[in-house]
Amino acid sequence: MRKFVLLGGAVISLMLGLLTPAAAVTPGALSPATASANCAAFFGVAAGPEPLSACQWDMRVIGVGPASYANATGDGVDVGVIDGGVDLTHPDLAGNLDVGRSCSFIFSTTPTADPQEIANGDCSNKAAVQDLQGHGTHVATTIAGALNGRGIAGVAPDANVVGIKACTIVGFCFADSVAAALRYAGDQRLDVVNLSLFADPWLYFCGNDAAQRAILHDLQSSARYAQQRGVVIVAAAGNEADDLGHPTTDVISPDWPPDAAVERVVRNNCRVAPAELPGVIAVSASGVNTLASYSNVGGPTVDVTAPGGDAAQTPGTTFGRILAGWSSTDATGQWEALAAAGRAVEDANGGRWVWISGTSMASPHAAGVAALIRELHPNWSPGAVAAELRRTATPKACPATWPADDVRQCTGGPSSTTFFGAGMVNALAATS
Repeated sequence: MRKFVLLGGAVISLMLGLLTPAAAVTPGALSPATASANCAAFFGVAAGPEPLSACQWDMRVIGVGPASYANATGDGVDVGVIDGGVDLTHPDLAGNLDVGRSCSFIFSTTPTADPQEIANGDCSNKAAVQDLQGHGTHVATTIAGALNGRGIAGVAPDANVVGIKACTIVGFCFADSVAAALRYAGDQRLDVVNLSLFADPWLYFCGNDAAQRAILHDLQSSARYAQQRGVVIVAAAGNEADDLGHPTTDVISPDWPPDAAVERVVRNNCRVAPAELPGVIAVSASGVNTLASYSNVGGPTVDVTAPGGDAAQTPGTTFGRILAGWSSTDATGQWEALAAAGRAVEDANGGRWVWISGTSMASPHAAGVAALIRELHPNWSPGAVAAELRRTATPKACPATWPADDVRQCTGGPSSTTFFGAGMVNALAATS
């Protein structure tokens, strides 16, 4: 998670020439009215149905709106968000957050953990689920932002969100926590889970190393356990701009302990987890126009694509990123930094929303559509839900032009490509 909140940190310095100043509680944060007016003018759309809907180009791209809501809203569907927790008080999760089943799998032995988030799997400790940053809240509100007159509209606005914390305040998602979270999702027989993460400390787990092989086996076993209990697993493909079908080098692993990383050649016996675990729906990220500059690709890993945002595709504005909720208890300083950069919205009651990008933002769009399919077909197997998600996606052809020196080169035909899989997820098609 460290890499895909601010996408390398430098992105935060981009200022927004098209935004007008507005009074807000946090210096630099926009009011919903100002943000909505600026988005409506930029995209040429009307405001509504929610105060910030004009900013949600992502929902319009995947067919989310009154027509899809008339068919399905995720009602009765339980979606686990395996992430850094959720803001238990966020207005866009009001009525949709299942606090009773939410749980933290941050352990006393977990490196980088804040004492507040340690629960050791004791699900009675609800305070430990609270999002101390914002990433998990962004993901959860994208999936199930309520239609309640505040903030944004989610893909499945009536779905039940179960917050499952497996990532620490600084964004490390260690494999033992991720595996425990997946098993818990299976125990709870959740309908869908989203994992906008890779399991630390290895970006690629390679089978020729005994320790890495054991960790990968544990992750595979936990994912299989969840799937056998009906859980549809959706995961981000990753933000390293790699071709997962033809991996070459890994320069960031192991990312714990500090300064332990070594450059190593990785081959197809090495896998990113959870994106490359069997049966997992892997999601690449698209910007407003084409594949996002940071998105991993690769067949057969990538199943579908979804909006992840890419400000470079809308130069001079933040609107090409994804707007969704942020935590009221961000203790990392990112909220203040995003507000100062003009990438934050705050309402009069303290609700927070920010624009960020990543395959982390793409994956919950696909998880939301999977939740809609689950509502309409509650008895389908995870494999059947995945097949329907792919079948109803809007095919996307390889880009007409693409840099020749990019390691990611698009191949495939009309029905599937290495960049976009079966295509852009489509909520309307999936519910019609």
